Amino acid sequence: MNKLIVPSLIAAVVVFIWMFISWAVIGWHNVDIEELPNGDAIAEQMKESINEPGIYIYPGHPDGGDDTDMEEWTSKYKAGPLVNFMVYHPEGSEPMNPMNFIKSFIINFIAAFIAGVLLMMTLAQNPSFWRRVIFVTLLGLFAGFIGPFMDWNWWSFPTGYTIVEVADFCLTWFFAGLVLAWRIKPELNTQMA
Repeated sequence: MNKLIVPSLIAAVVVFIWMFISWAVIGWHNVDIEELPNGDAIAEQMKESINEPGIYIYPGHPDGGDDTDMEEWTSKYKAGPLVNFMVYHPEGSEPMNPMNFIKSFIINFIAAFIAGVLLMMTLAQNPSFWRRVIFVTLLGLFAGFIGPFMDWNWWSFPTGYTIVEVADFCLTWFFAGLVLAWRIKPELNTQMA
């Protein structure tokens, strides 16, 4: 277990540092993200209309199964505007909440641990250092396709934003892969066999 926990912790630290650089220093995640024009007026209107936190869309799903509901929904969908994915918190939150950083580190650790387990499963093939790094990097690419590219397809997330997210997943897990491949490797007797 120590062979997994220590590399996972180190990888989680590396991922945490990279995520800070990626989001706060490089700033490339802001591509295709725009501030609402007249945001204060829209926020006031939302406070009056929406009381519960949640994910909101417009137009919503058709209420019933009859053709009239479906035609009305289709008409609204075609006419626009579309709000495909809006996460709403009526109460607001503390910016840069320390708890979010703690949760992020825990998520990074769990993800690195899972990547480490999967990497350990490949050791019988006696993979080289770079092959192990590529294996973990491909896990990032896999996550990009089942995450951001799915959002791009179904929720119409902007293409630029999606590509940055997927590229960042690959870079994140490349850096994590360097650590995991350094610490998780075939046993010496396996390497010589």
